[in-house]
Order: sequence, then C-alpha cells, then structure tokens
Amino acid sequence: MSRMSEKRTSGRDGLTAALAEARASLPAEAVLTLALMRELSERLEDAPPGRTELGAWLAATAGEDAERRASLADVVGVLANRLAPEDEPPAVGAGGDAWLALVTAADRLYGGGVHPLGRPAFVGERLLELLRAEAREVLPAPSEDGPRVVAPAGRVLARVAVSGKLRQAVAEAVGFPVVPTYEASYLYDPPGSHVRTHLDTREYELVVHLILEHELPADGSGGSALVVHSPGASGPTRLRLAPGELVALRGRGTIHSWAALRFDEHRTLTAIGFAPA
Repeated sequence: MSRMSEKRTSGRDGLTAALAEARASLPAEAVLTLALMRELSERLEDAPPGRTELGAWLAATAGEDAERRASLADVVGVLANRLAPEDEPPAVGAGGDAWLALVTAADRLYGGGVHPLGRPAFVGERLLELLRAEAREVLPAPSEDGPRVVAPAGRVLARVAVSGKLRQAVAEAVGFPVVPTYEASYLYDPPGSHVRTHLDTREYELVVHLILEHELPADGSGGSALVVHSPGASGPTRLRLAPGELVALRGRGTIHSWAALRFDEHRTLTAIGFAPA
C-alpha cells in the first residue's frame, strides 16, 4: 500500500479502532447504542477517506429520523471521549483524522458553536446574590474533591431560565429564535474536578452557562476554562469566564470539555437549556 493510500484510509481506520474499543467497554444493556456502533463498523469500509467528507458521511448515516440522529450524537460523544480521554485529542495519523471527522459530524448533526455573552445588563448583583444563595441551599455540602455535582433549579433559577431578556440575548447571539426547554440546574465543580471531553445530553441541545462563583488558583493563574472544538479551527478555543458572565454553547453539536481545576480552585455555575424555535 502506498503512502498516499495509507493517508487516505487513516480516518476510517481510526474510527474503526475507536468503535471497537467503545463497544468493548459498554454494558450489554446499551442495546441500541451497541447496535448502531456495530452498523457503523460494518459500513465504514465504504465511507469516503477525507476528514471532512468522512465526518459528513458519518452524520448522513442518521438520515432524517430524529431518534436516530440523537443516538448517533450519543455515539459521537462516546467516541470523542475515547479518542481524547485526557482532553488531548490526537493531532496526526489515524486518530487525528478520526477526531476531525467526529468534530465535523457533531456539527453537521446539531450545529455547533460557542457564543460568549459577556455580562448583560439584566445580570445585576442582586440577581447574582439570589442565585448564589439558592445554589448553596440546593447543592450538597461543598466537597473537597470528586466529580461535578448537579442540583435541580430552585424558584430563582427557574424564573431566569424562562426570562424573556435571556431568551432574546441568546437568540441574538446564536442567530436564530430559541425557546426554553424548562431544563435548568446548578453545577458545582470541586477542587481538582474535571469535566472531560463530551457532547451534552439531549435536554441541552443549546445550553447557557452563567458563572456564579469561581475561586481562582492562589498563584494568580487564570484557572479552568471551557474548551471547545470546532470544524476548520487550527486548535481548540479556550474561554475563561468571570462571575456574572454568560456563554451560550450549542452543546449537542460541539465537542467540548471543562479543563481540570487546580486543587485550590472551585466553581459554581448554571446550566439552562434552550432549543431552536
């Protein structure tokens, strides 16, 4: 096989290997996901070799069926996590081509993008104080380690989640009308925690994060950032958000992570769900 031929098939080889590893790690109860992975493995031999073309082919295998598209996005998220277990995706070779195909596929399935909103006028100190107080009420006692902690919205966050001002700000940022999904939660990231490479769940096709508190490392460094991967970009986008600032993320179509926090750093934020109108 020539060097050119090896290069042309490397993306398919990378996806084949990632699918095999993922299938071996999933529980037998994940029947539908395993079946879709098996189908993709069998069809990859006929897929186009180019990175972008391979990603477009992968997205197209879902067709127009909404449930199949959702299931395929779940598979893409699993594969992305397999290829970048420590949030460092492969840059070259079979793994690098497969990674770029996954980034393209996610974007084709649900549309990707990240849109910093800054601190809008309607996010005043009084609102932040109320949200912080409610977060302390509903979240478990702060942990010194462990994974991200999630708690459901209380009355204050529930009102913010359906706010007309927030809805308008998000629509202007993403460029299309949106509607609230009535899904909202508080998130707490303990010291040393790490939200690894993933796609968001079906309830958060478009998610708005509002940073409530972020205790930065004592050495003065910038601390943990939102890390976003986009088609055609030379590398990931890293966004550091201050308390009071918002970001709208098309989380179902954008492979992303939150960088690991230092052991003298912690953060509280919200997740508010929206969907295209």
